Amino acid sequence: MSAKEITEIALNIELIDTSGATPEATMAAQLYTDINKNSTTQFKKVGRGKFALKKQTESAKSPLLAIQNQNELVKHKLIERIHNMDPFQFEYLVAELLRKIGYENVEVTKRSGDKGIDVTANLTVSGLTNVKTVIQAKRYKRGNNISGKYITQLRGSAEVDQRGLIITTSDFTKDAIIESKAQNKMPVALVNGEKLINLLFTYKVGVKEETVSVYSIDSELFENELSDSIIKGIENKNRSIWPLPGGIYSYVETLYLLLEKINNTKSKRNDLVKWFVESFDNVTSTKTANGYLNVPKSMGLIDFKNSICKLTDAGSLYYKSEDLDFLFKTISTNILAFEDIYEFLLSSSEPKLDQEILEFVNENFDVNWSTLAQVNFRLLWLINIGKVKKKDGGYTVK
Repeated sequence: MSAKEITEIALNIELIDTSGATPEATMAAQLYTDINKNSTTQFKKVGRGKFALKKQTESAKSPLLAIQNQNELVKHKLIERIHNMDPFQFEYLVAELLRKIGYENVEVTKRSGDKGIDVTANLTVSGLTNVKTVIQAKRYKRGNNISGKYITQLRGSAEVDQRGLIITTSDFTKDAIIESKAQNKMPVALVNGEKLINLLFTYKVGVKEETVSVYSIDSELFENELSDSIIKGIENKNRSIWPLPGGIYSYVETLYLLLEKINNTKSKRNDLVKWFVESFDNVTSTKTANGYLNVPKSMGLIDFKNSICKLTDAGSLYYKSEDLDFLFKTISTNILAFEDIYEFLLSSSEPKLDQEILEFVNENFDVNWSTLAQVNFRLLWLINIGKVKKKDGGYTVK
């Protein structure tokens, strides 16, 4: 409703008594002030000159209210999905956001020996300046705020000509904010959870904008295949492939350990979820562990029969042989565009950037990926299997 409509109703039921010439202007001013200054306000602005209750559920008179309600719901779901992501996936999400913002040479660092630096990037302004930036990505729960010591640690890991950036899903303590602006010290920019969500919306990372500008979750970025139903693409192949814990160059090792566990014991899903949590320090969520369990399932290496996990024929052959070429062929049979990316690189005389590979996949397969996540995970598996290597200028075959 407009401020004028609200004023008319309030006057008719004698909620207010005014002798002013423009009571609707007074009402509008009071509403704007309450919304902007009062953290517990019951009102919200929904479009130009329109107001509504925060908890309003019906929106027949205002499509804008329905859109805003949807977007607020997606924001809540988005932060929930991020909290349930693997920490390494979160670093890739941050890297993708930085690329969309305009950073160049964005790189996710190795898991060990990174000195607390998760991502590095360059911010170039009109070709005149080149700001080297080191980034920490902290996927913390609300209330677990970043303190000033993290600012100090990041400065200690940075080089002389670098600048710092910390992105968190939580918030920053007062001393962290003060320390980030300390004089004669390396500047450190801070992005808290609320600002992160707004940036993801602005640059459409992790969300999709529908034709009516209603946001929905980008399932292919966040869905960890937690159920037994796998999303299929063309050729009846699985669309998604995900990492495994243990480090970005330890996927094959972790995969073999899991197959060994399945081969030697009669394990149910809950048993294997518990194994992930107990075996890897960075796996603390059972939901994330469930996602990891579906990695070999989507590859065609394991399956569940009568609630017991078993090796498939292909899984059994790979477990006995540890033949990486056989593993490559098995994954290619079950994962969309896996072998095709390898063939694309094989036929290229020069290294290819991951963005070029994304364009190739989007143009030739039944996908419309808005981020590099699925391409990057395919490339990492190909690197782990020994088919691809990364060098200056992009990716190429070994």
